[in-house]
Amino acid sequence: MDAQEWDERYRASETVWSIEPNQFVVEYLRDLRPGTMLDIAGGEGRNALWFARRGWAVEVVEFSAAALAKFDDRAEFDRVKDRCVSTLADVTEDYHALVAPANLAVMAYLQIPAEPLARAIAVAATKLREGGTFFGVWHARENLEHGWGGPREASVLPTMDELRGAATAAGLTVVTLEQRERVVATPDGDRVARDVVLLATR
Repeated sequence: MDAQEWDERYRASETVWSIEPNQFVVEYLRDLRPGTMLDIAGGEGRNALWFARRGWAVEVVEFSAAALAKFDDRAEFDRVKDRCVSTLADVTEDYHALVAPANLAVMAYLQIPAEPLARAIAVAATKLREGGTFFGVWHARENLEHGWGGPREASVLPTMDELRGAATAAGLTVVTLEQRERVVATPDGDRVARDVVLLATR
């Protein structure tokens, strides 16, 4: 989907994604001291807003103007607008990040083919300060046969080898790279989704 198609999707409903932060973002990053945070392809900004409410200065970089408008509205509603900024950009290409060099970059469910994903990770790494943290979570390729939800196209479901290679090429040091299970409530009962999580430092 291109930016226009995503704009249409975001305009078609009040909320495309949960308004709560991703559970693995919370689990792995909740103990970090507040600083500057970059939410890459952050959509409506659910993860960025969670950090902003905890005292972080945050920036959502996203190529859907409609998604950024929703983020701005939510930041105003949550009374954290003074700590939030939105940037309209394609994250697979270089962009100007106002919070850079950032303490933290989060990339949650950017499900694109391996080559552009590696570019997005490489660009994100350049926006981090020395010692900064990169955190990513994706629907895993194993989800196709052994999990629930997410895209059904293998090319946009990264493997751990692909993610390790992309992180290393970007100059990041991998701290944690693992597959995790996530319980999803559905009308037919709880289902298990398989995600892959990457925590790295610059």
